[in-house]
Amino acid sequence: MDQPKAHLVPGPTVVPRYLQSRYATTFYGSGDLEAGCLKVYNECCARLSKVVSFEPAKAQGGSIVIMSGEGMVGLWGGLKSAIPWPFDYDDAGNLSQQRHEEGKEGGEKRFRVLCVGNGVYGCGMLDMVRSLRYPNVEARAVEGPWDQGVDVEAAVRSIQEWKPDLVTMVHCDTPTGALNSEAVKAIGEACSKTEALLYVDIVSSAGAVPVDISGWNIDIGLLGSQKAFSCEPSLAMVTVSAKAWKQIEKVAYTGYDALLPFKGGDKMTGLPYTPLWSALDALNLQLKTVYGENNEHAEEVYARHERVAEYCRERVQKMGLRLWWDNEHASLGSASVTAIRVPENTTWEELDQKLRKDGVIFGGSYGQTANALFRIGHMGTQADMETVTYALDVLERIVAQK
Repeated sequence: MDQPKAHLVPGPTVVPRYLQSRYATTFYGSGDLEAGCLKVYNECCARLSKVVSFEPAKAQGGSIVIMSGEGMVGLWGGLKSAIPWPFDYDDAGNLSQQRHEEGKEGGEKRFRVLCVGNGVYGCGMLDMVRSLRYPNVEARAVEGPWDQGVDVEAAVRSIQEWKPDLVTMVHCDTPTGALNSEAVKAIGEACSKTEALLYVDIVSSAGAVPVDISGWNIDIGLLGSQKAFSCEPSLAMVTVSAKAWKQIEKVAYTGYDALLPFKGGDKMTGLPYTPLWSALDALNLQLKTVYGENNEHAEEVYARHERVAEYCRERVQKMGLRLWWDNEHASLGSASVTAIRVPENTTWEELDQKLRKDGVIFGGSYGQTANALFRIGHMGTQADMETVTYALDVLERIVAQK
């Protein structure tokens, strides 16, 4: 397809030319044999720690894991690494249902998962957990309307009364652009006072807005390379607290998407499987280039995202369009993506076709909000005033024709 003049899909974002060249022209050798690969891996972990405020002193033995594969590898791996396998093996190597039997009523307490959400991915965590079909797992949801904030009061009450072992959330639910910072903080505090682990998807927020992994008591923080970091969709990064590592060691899951084989952190002498070294090197270069050698440019990056988001929303409202997050809910709009209600006199499909004729690509939505809203992804390289201005000029012309 022809390259668009304004690619503003909320991920994957546009990979900058200097990274495209890095991916395409550099030969890295075999990452499991070359010491340079592990060095780059550790540099990525150190730089990511600064970007998401994963503080070693507070982590107390926590570390970052970088896995080859799109961000969903980390999401699935995080769940399977923390949720106990329901069966044991007997001495002959045959599956035993001992754990399942113990988990029945009257026996050992089942592993409880509380899924908190106000959008596609937050609410979808419940489906992910249930799809594992573990008979020893009991899952519940605290779900709110997709045009409102997370029901923090209900979530905290459930944590205190139901006492879950794992609580899942999404920081920025991309299909609506909901940024749940205050909710994550409050629920993280509640989890920190119990044995519950807090598992948070920060794929669409990390790098675009401030994230405080340690301060918010996030035990398993899930990132992807293809959103605000503007790399190819090839790496899943996971922050793991000491509290989470204890559970992960107990579960002892060791599949391809497992976190446990990466537990050594910067003391590892090798990676558990052949790594995608080119992707690690590109991510390392991007972190150093955009955020600085010591993360000294991070505040500038966040300010750029805020300026572009504010400009985008002001222009959209002047066109007579309605933001998904407006009025009393305006603070829930993420600086990484703007969600806009589809005008009543058209459909998203029709609007999308007209935009594409002028080289502009926005994103639609999913689930309850499919065809109800469309999204402008201004994160990473796309948090660019010139690109966003061109796209909004095109949108304004189309809207004015109605």
